[in-house]
Amino acid sequence: MDLSNTRLGGRYLLGPVIGTGGMSDVYAATDELLGRDIAVKMMRADLARDDTFLERFRREAKNAAKLNHHAIVAVYDTGQTEEAQGSVPYIVMERVHGQTLRDIIRDNGPLPMNEAGRVMSEVCRALSFSHEAGIIHRDIKPA
Repeated sequence: MDLSNTRLGGRYLLGPVIGTGGMSDVYAATDELLGRDIAVKMMRADLARDDTFLERFRREAKNAAKLNHHAIVAVYDTGQTEEAQGSVPYIVMERVHGQTLRDIIRDNGPLPMNEAGRVMSEVCRALSFSHEAGIIHRDIKPA
């Protein structure tokens, strides 16, 4: 279900979908109170009725909010909205502008070895930071 132009929490105006995953859709959005671009991860409504998925989504929000690292997207807020199907949780996050690694490789081919090494080194530092906080990321992808 497309929720573009929906307002959440009285302040988050959803724009287009900019990403999808197994449990959620990510929308470009605007925090109208602070006047900044954000991203909102909305759990899929059908999964929000499943206690196992609901707990996993909430744990993801809490874990991500514990991390403060320049290479890890910041979590600003969480909430839930009432839909016809029931309550649907969401996570309000920093919106990162630019291309994904997937897009760069698709458009330009494989990265030069030194650039690939730099990117992987940064990814490893972010993962190490997360692991030191006791958080294991189970869904690494080049997006």
